[in-house]
Amino acid sequence: MKFILEFVTRTNEKEVAEMNLALVEVGKNILNNSTKPRNIHHILPPHDTINCGQPLLDETFLKTNTVHELSAPRFIYSILLTPEIEALASEMTNQFLDRGVIESRLIENTEDVSGLMNIMLNGPDFLNQVKLKNKLLRYKNVAIPLIMQELKRPQSDAFIELAIKIIHASGEDYSNEILEIIKVNQRDAYAVALFCMLLGFYDNGETEKVLWNYYHYFKEYFHDETYSDGPLLGLDEIKVRKKEHLFGVL
Repeated sequence: MKFILEFVTRTNEKEVAEMNLALVEVGKNILNNSTKPRNIHHILPPHDTINCGQPLLDETFLKTNTVHELSAPRFIYSILLTPEIEALASEMTNQFLDRGVIESRLIENTEDVSGLMNIMLNGPDFLNQVKLKNKLLRYKNVAIPLIMQELKRPQSDAFIELAIKIIHASGEDYSNEILEIIKVNQRDAYAVALFCMLLGFYDNGETEKVLWNYYHYFKEYFHDETYSDGPLLGLDEIKVRKKEHLFGVL
């Protein structure tokens, strides 16, 4: 964060804003092509048919299994850990570019959750995602159950990514609802990968086995994709939390 602020003071602000927008959008297109239909082969079998044995989440496993240098799950994970960077990039870019201005005003003036949900479902401009996320979080007790209902159906990658950010930023534990969606409703590989990543942030006895299963399944059947980064990042979060609990007890 300090590096970003120092860089901003040394560079023309408009150039920084334009670079932020270009880098983010090019990166997202390379990583997941959110607007393109999902390949039929990226649909998963039913959850209860995936069983890759008992988890062994030790240091050897995490050292020998690493995430890809570039992947959509890793990109979203970074945003979850440092949302202030995404907010800074959005704020700077919006100061100089007039794209999405009408939609931005619509978000500002919309106070009913159903209206905000319609904007989210229609795919908001990337420049307005932080604003929409923050607005929906003001009504999180109503908005998140509606988002969960939508996640039970096929959705664009952009919707899923924004939903993950909103759920995480709420600070509430929705692991049981997410597990139910994975087990009963959602079979899109990218969606499940991001759900697995999010599940790693919660204490839930079922989570480790689910993430272990999907990590190995993705590695075996989608080795040319980066879906495995989702459950692996979730497993890493679980391992870190176990260490923290252990040292806390000691």
